[in-house]
This record gives sequence, C-alpha cells and structure tokens, in this order.
Amino acid sequence: MMVAKANCVVILALVVHLLVDLSSGLLSQMGRANLLSQAAEYTGGSREEEDALVSEYENRLLNMFGLTRRPNPAPGTQVPRIMQHMYKAHMGDTYRSQHGITDTWETGFDLPSDEILSRVNTARSFMHIDDDEYIPGIPDNHIRLRFDLSPLPSSEVIHAAELLLHREAVTRHLPVDSDHAHRINVYEIVKAPRSRNATQVHRGSDRSAAATTITRLLDTRLIDSRNSTWERFDVSLATLKWTQSEQNANHGLLIEIVRDDDGQAPHGDSKRHVRLKRDLHTDISDDEWQHRRPLLLTYTNDGKATSLSRRKRNAKKKNRSRKRRRRNCQRYGLYVDFETVGWHTWILAPHGYEAHYCEGRCQYPLSEHMNTTNHAIVQTLMGSVKSDVPKACCVPTELDAISMLYLNEYDLVVLKTYQEMVVKACGCR
Repeated sequence: MMVAKANCVVILALVVHLLVDLSSGLLSQMGRANLLSQAAEYTGGSREEEDALVSEYENRLLNMFGLTRRPNPAPGTQVPRIMQHMYKAHMGDTYRSQHGITDTWETGFDLPSDEILSRVNTARSFMHIDDDEYIPGIPDNHIRLRFDLSPLPSSEVIHAAELLLHREAVTRHLPVDSDHAHRINVYEIVKAPRSRNATQVHRGSDRSAAATTITRLLDTRLIDSRNSTWERFDVSLATLKWTQSEQNANHGLLIEIVRDDDGQAPHGDSKRHVRLKRDLHTDISDDEWQHRRPLLLTYTNDGKATSLSRRKRNAKKKNRSRKRRRRNCQRYGLYVDFETVGWHTWILAPHGYEAHYCEGRCQYPLSEHMNTTNHAIVQTLMGSVKSDVPKACCVPTELDAISMLYLNEYDLVVLKTYQEMVVKACGCR
C-alpha cells in the first residue's frame, strides 16, 4: 500500500509538470530534466526506463483528452456562436457568464433531442470547403457543400449529424404578391463529375451535368423567407456512409432552394437569403461570416458513459466540523486554472474548474463520516496491532464529469464531456 501511495505522489507530480510543459507543444529541456530526475527515484537509475515513464504519462494525458498532439490554433481562429450557444445550453442552470462566450442566443437553434444526447458525449462542428462549392452546369439556386470528416476519430461512434444553414429575412425588392413560402432541399451527392475539367465543355448544358451528377434527397424544409433563423437538416445517413466507406464516397451535399408553389428558383434577393456562401453584394464582414456560414455538426460517443444531456446544479454539501476534523480524511479545494497551465489558448470554456482532492488520516477507529468500506475497517484494525499492515488510504470515492469547449489539433471546435475529472466525495479505502 505504501508503494501504491508513493506511485500516486509521483504520478501527480508528473501530471502537473506535463500540464505546464505541454503548453509549449513539446517538453522543454528543463522541464524534461525535472521529470526525469523524479522518475529516477522509482526506476533504479535506468535512463531508458525514465524516458519511457515520462513518455507514458505524456501519452496518457493526451489520450485522456482524445488528442494526438497539443492544439495550436491559428491566429484569429473563430469559434462559431452556434457552438458557444450549444455549450451554454448543455451547461443548463450550471452555466455562469464568462469572458469569451457570447451572451446572445442563436435564433432557431437548440440542443438535439434528449434521445440523441443520452447516447453521445462529443459534438464537433465542421466548416465546408470553400473551393468545392461549384459544380459545372447546375442552376444558380443550387450549391455544393463538402465537409472534410477525416479528423473524426475512427474509435468514436456517430449517432447523429446535422447540417445548419442560417437564413435572413427578405424585406426588399420583392413584388407585392410574391410568394414567401420557399423550400430548402438537401441532397447527398451520390455521384459527381470526375473533375471540373471533365465537364467544363458541357457548362452550358444542364442535361449533361445532370447525367453525371446523381443525388439522393436527405431532408427538406418549408420556410417563410420573411423570418431570420437557423434551419437544421438531418444528414446522418450521408455522414455515416462517408465515414464508414473505404472508398472516396464523400462528394458532399447539394442544397437546392425553390419556391414552394411552382418549384422554380426564387427571384432577386430571395436567392441569397440562405447563407450558403460569401456574397459580394452584402456588407457582412469576414468575422461575421465565420459565425453564419453553413456548419455540419456531428454527435459521437467515444465509449465512455457520460453523456451530453443538460447538466443540473448539484446541491452544495455542508462542511462538517472542518476545524475539528482537519487532519482526518476529507475533500479539499483545488482549482485548476487553464491559463496557469498554458491551455487557455485552445480551451474556450470553462476557464478553469474546481477539481478538489482528498487528504487526511485514516486511523482506527474509522468514523462513519469517513465513507469507508468493511475491508478498510478490518485493514485499519489489523494495522493497529501489526506494524507491517499499511493503513487505509484517503482516496476519491465519487467522481464527476466536466464539459469543455475547445479547439482540437485540427482547429475543429469540440464540445466534449470528460468523466472522472472532479472529486465529489472522499473516503478511506
């Protein structure tokens, strides 16, 4: 038991150093030297074993967060307000306003259904590839949106995927008797032209383009063009196909906007009220475009139990005679500040959290408030009469999860719930 306790101490020391040194991407020379000197106390002086121990804990830390390397967001990387909205909605009544998170709410957007949220613990947002918008020969009320899903970990199971399109109210340049009812159709492109050059000669012929572009309807929505809101479309079938296929099956989505009465393309500004691409005729800024551009949201599970269901505030536990029991096993405060450990450049929210830790004596007789087990009681009793029997240890007996909104190593915005990050209760075990 003493060996196990010593190992716990060195593990904690290693993790603290790793938190600090990983903030620069690789371990600094001084930081690695400090880690190796601590590891030497437990490896018998073997440099190879020391390096292996340090590398093992570095990998564990990265694996814990589902990363392959430390994120290094590009300067000016924008976090869409939709993802900020999702974080606030997910936190529910536990959310408190903080710097870097918008105070506004996005009209028309909310968390997915409880049925989906109960099965997932990770949400990611993908922006479409701007260069792939054009397919030769298709009408101008159509546009292709293609998303690179290769950064999705193969170990995660996709339970749902949504396409989000922002549209703005049309208030000018419309005939008095104009029909405001439009329909947005979202298709999977099952087959696309082999290359842009291959169909360039047929650019003037819609029939030629249709012959080489095969689509499948995924979802449709009837809308009122006089309203501004986000529209959501279920694209789960296509996303599953793209991520599970060994072949290059991801040709993207085809978005079609038509008048509901005759199926024809809308007139004038009605063509542009759905934000599918940058429009040179509007005054929207580059920064604002990052918040209104189309997004593909994936909802996945990495095999861990905690879900993205709305969080509820836990009742605060009363401190029991802390002065009198200061030396007995109990929970103490420990605030993890992400700026202190250098992670504030890629973690948007929260800025830190109360992790807590357990410390104190587990001496005979063990009181009921020490949250002990029958085995620990017997072990402590034997330790009182036999010096070679170690005492029970003060350890976490109940752990809780936290949710983080961050940019990963691919500059994708991720909302993820991590289990066993907060000590809720301590006991002698």
